[in-house]
Amino acid sequence: MPLYLAEIWLKNPSPDRVKEVAGMIGSAAKDATSIGAPQGVRFVAGPWASNEEAKAVFVVEIPDHTATFQVFSMNVARGLIEKRRLTPIVEWGEVEKMVQQL
Repeated sequence: MPLYLAEIWLKNPSPDRVKEVAGMIGSAAKDATSIGAPQGVRFVAGPWASNEEAKAVFVVEIPDHTATFQVFSMNVARGLIEKRRLTPIVEWGEVEKMVQQL
């Protein structure tokens, strides 16, 4: 299953907005469908908070990342999220296989 390092930046992190987004991400960590994510999306690790900026970080399993467009776009439109970054990641064993081919 495809894994992604997900980074979510809060937009204008007022106390009320931080509470709302923290609750939303906390719920998603337990059951991603609770915030409208499609079936098959699952938190694998995290969430964590950045120590330097208004950002949450987690590892998520997403069968098809295009299916998550709706839920994140709605939260951007609602003014909760500034942006997100999904970085595809692989297990370290894949790196070791590649190194053997060098």
